[in-house]
Amino acid sequence: MAFNNLDKTKRRNLIVLAITKLIHGFGTSMFTIVYQPFLLELTNSIVLTGLIVSIGSIMQFLPMPIVGKFSDKYNRKYILISSIPLYIIGLLFLILANSYSLYYVILGIILYFLGFIINNLNTQFLVAENSDRSKGMIFGFMFFSYFAGTIAGSFFIFLGKGLHTKFYFIFFIGLLIIEGIIFTFFLSSGTQYYHAQRPAIKNINNEKENMWLKVLKTKNLRTILIFFTLDIFAYSIALSIYSGGLNDYYNLSKENIAFISIWLNIGNAAFQIPAGRITDKIGNKKTLILSQIFGFGFFFTNIITVILWMNQIRNTVLITLSIGYVLLALSVCTFIPAEQTIMTNLGEERKSESYGIISFFRGIGLIPTGILGGLIVENIHYIAPFIFSAVGVIIELLFLLFYFHE
Repeated sequence: MAFNNLDKTKRRNLIVLAITKLIHGFGTSMFTIVYQPFLLELTNSIVLTGLIVSIGSIMQFLPMPIVGKFSDKYNRKYILISSIPLYIIGLLFLILANSYSLYYVILGIILYFLGFIINNLNTQFLVAENSDRSKGMIFGFMFFSYFAGTIAGSFFIFLGKGLHTKFYFIFFIGLLIIEGIIFTFFLSSGTQYYHAQRPAIKNINNEKENMWLKVLKTKNLRTILIFFTLDIFAYSIALSIYSGGLNDYYNLSKENIAFISIWLNIGNAAFQIPAGRITDKIGNKKTLILSQIFGFGFFFTNIITVILWMNQIRNTVLITLSIGYVLLALSVCTFIPAEQTIMTNLGEERKSESYGIISFFRGIGLIPTGILGGLIVENIHYIAPFIFSAVGVIIELLFLLFYFHE
């Protein structure tokens, strides 16, 4: 296995990161399942729910350049640990929220997703910096661990029928405390090691001024930026209102949604390591093409499900939605190793800031999707966002074929 060729410190760090990915996956899965139905219950509006979801989505990307800059400048371990209190405070605001205090919801979501991007970016770069070769394989293993945790989180909700949504937020806080303790005492700070791995940054002010222009002017970086921005826009039109729509259109309960999500999580866990191997073997471009084919299958399956529902064929809804989630899992698994290999290798210096800048532009592509998805549902039909997303995936495939290079 790829771990065997690493030195002791790198191997220990990767094991620590894999364990915390498992724990984090458990909590994130619970949050993801109950998040949109929780908002819909508070707002009683699919449009307002989509708008609030958009705020959370924006927070996953827009602060990325600053987070990336700090990650390059300071020790990644301590920046990573700082994500834990942000997560916890965000969840506490959600626990305090009700239909008369939506500002608590918005503040909680801002803090939660700020914690998310700090945690996610620094974890990915710690994985990359502790990997020698076979990055796709190691990223695959990390996300296998994460998705194994999401399976447990989905089962927990599926078996916990009758528990209040806010209980899951409280339980997630407990998991985050455990995660923070593991980071603090078992993850190597690696100050000397990381300074040796990352070249010294000279003329920092000039670099700060030129990095944005460099991303926009460099052909390969610009192509990467366009593709990942297009990708997040195409997928998020439908996904931004997906869980809320399952509850609103099909009248599925939290337990029904958890059952469907189990298949997504099982697929993610089962396919992640093989997808990492495939990425190392066939390259990033071909893997991303494969991902888009599976993604189109997910949207097509949801279109078929809506058509069956409209024609009163409703006893198959959980089956077809589960098949769709398996296809989405295949899309996610083939996307992640290629994406992270590309995004953590954008240059010799200031890799995190380059990552953050591209993520910033991806965030711009994400801004309108929540409200757009909600408006499309309310003014056209529930099937419409899936059609828009399917067309977007076809455009992505054409872009990959004609403009994207290894």
